[in-house]
Amino acid sequence: MSSTGLVAPFVPVADSDGLIKLADLTQNLSVVVEAWTYSDEGDVFQLMVNGIMVGPIQPVPVPLPLPGTFLSLTLPIEELEKDGHYEIAYRVTNMPGGITVESPSTTIHVDRTKPGATLLAPLIFPTATFGDQLIGLLPGYAGMAPGDVIQTLLNGVEGPTHQVQAEELTLRPVEIAFSREHLQAHAAENVSIEYVVTDRAGNASITSLPTLISLKL
Repeated sequence: MSSTGLVAPFVPVADSDGLIKLADLTQNLSVVVEAWTYSDEGDVFQLMVNGIMVGPIQPVPVPLPLPGTFLSLTLPIEELEKDGHYEIAYRVTNMPGGITVESPSTTIHVDRTKPGATLLAPLIFPTATFGDQLIGLLPGYAGMAPGDVIQTLLNGVEGPTHQVQAEELTLRPVEIAFSREHLQAHAAENVSIEYVVTDRAGNASITSLPTLISLKL
């Protein structure tokens, strides 16, 4: 039967592109659907994940909700054990006739993979001398994506941060500026510069290989 009258469900914790953050993957997720036209007492509805029915069958509330009223379904977290994309929909069954209608689907994305995999290359400093600032170039890494946050570490202390932009994937390298004052604040002749990448889902990378910078300028 066609899905006329049903709209795609939505997952409140999902980003606009469907990404579910790591912090939200520790418990079951709420899936919200809008009450549809022409429901009858006794009708039931159930969640679908990639075309498979999951979770309990729920009766339509009585008194019947007005069209557009929000109804809630629960997506068991064990259904999202693997990384990847999931199509979330629901099926309505008319009772006692048993006629079924399936809604359009909403896509969500689960990503538990740490950026950079098992290796992050050191920052590259094309010149050892600088005026007011020193520019570090960041090589590409596995899984690099817009929205990744790069946190630098100077002798283990947090330094400048940078958020990866789409054009940095192809058009230009990532550049991170370190001010003279920032480097000299560490009161050491040499500064070890490392970085950690955290992606939009909240996955944190290993610490990169270090670059040692001499402050004998």
